[in-house]
Amino acid sequence: MTGTGGERDDAGRPEPPRNPPGAPSTWRPVDSTDAPSSGGGTGTWHPVEMPSAPPIPTLGAADVHLAAAEEAARRQDFATAQRERFRAVTRGLEQHGVLEVSRARTADETAHAATTALGERGEVADPTELPSAARSFDEIVYGGRPATEFEYRRLEQADRYSTAPPPGAEPDEISERRRKPRKKTARSRRSVDTPELLRDWRFWAVILGVLAVALLIFGLVNALSAPSVPRPTAPDGPPPQPPDIDGPEFGEGQDSLFERLPGWVAFGGLQWAVAWAIVLWWRARRRGSVVPDPLPVQVPAHELLAGQAGLYRRSRDFEHVAARLRSASLRRLRPVLGLTADSTPDRVLAAVTARSGAAPALVTAALYDPVPDRGTLELVAAQLEWIEAEVL
Repeated sequence: MTGTGGERDDAGRPEPPRNPPGAPSTWRPVDSTDAPSSGGGTGTWHPVEMPSAPPIPTLGAADVHLAAAEEAARRQDFATAQRERFRAVTRGLEQHGVLEVSRARTADETAHAATTALGERGEVADPTELPSAARSFDEIVYGGRPATEFEYRRLEQADRYSTAPPPGAEPDEISERRRKPRKKTARSRRSVDTPELLRDWRFWAVILGVLAVALLIFGLVNALSAPSVPRPTAPDGPPPQPPDIDGPEFGEGQDSLFERLPGWVAFGGLQWAVAWAIVLWWRARRRGSVVPDPLPVQVPAHELLAGQAGLYRRSRDFEHVAARLRSASLRRLRPVLGLTADSTPDRVLAAVTARSGAAPALVTAALYDPVPDRGTLELVAAQLEWIEAEVL
């Protein structure tokens, strides 16, 4: 029996859900002999809906990962066994209440936090067991190094935490759009919410254009206006004779530079100075006071991931982002599928399709099809996550 959405087939593997209205679709040739008829027919092309984004996989319990690790160890697949055993240890520590449930914590951070928490309780025997297992986990999962039976047995001896009570309800993931604003405390700095009009460059272009036209009109009026009446001059006469004695020293002249310039220059310069001061006051402290950070800076993994995602979102280079996601997924899938970095796309498609049971069109769209817009990028990311969940 097959189904859509949450139904399962005979193999017990969930099928990928179908696309909602408006989602991307593909085309396939359909022969008229697909329908019951007495004779042959001609081939036509019909649209076929692509699977939509699968839901985010839930966190498994410790006993589920432990059973998967023991099953992989019996098959001599120690890479999968090492990965599942470390996940069982992590989930066991979370179910015991030693660690908080988190999706954004790396293996090294998990080992460090668990060693610190168990050391405070006096329950850790060897503080190097979990950090060593975390390094092996990173080298096997992300570095593609094959695992050995000795590494798995050493982690098995250090595992005293995977036997834990069933986990509680998984915390809800809060999306970026539905996130409620955090209440501002008395010590937090409140950012200035500028109107949308002031952030539009066209508004400032119009302001500059109006000022330029006003200055042009002012200059034309002064240039084309009638000249002022000249002051009467004294009648010509004999020049005065200079005195024989030296006059008093009056020092340097008192003429100002601004007195020799037209009045509109000083007035316009004052207006520009006031406008520039307002712009500096508006934009200079919008992010708070400048505080130097000590170097080197240590940033949590989830904050670095969120920052990189924001930069990728701002660049709108969907092909580059999709290429990074696909290369990371293939790096994790190749060791499990027995492939190398120089494997051809046809061989990769065949291995992924055989292991996951997904349609070849879905795997091709997730790994190699172009990504023209944001909706397609989100669909590709969800399909890659679903494929990894099925293969790994």
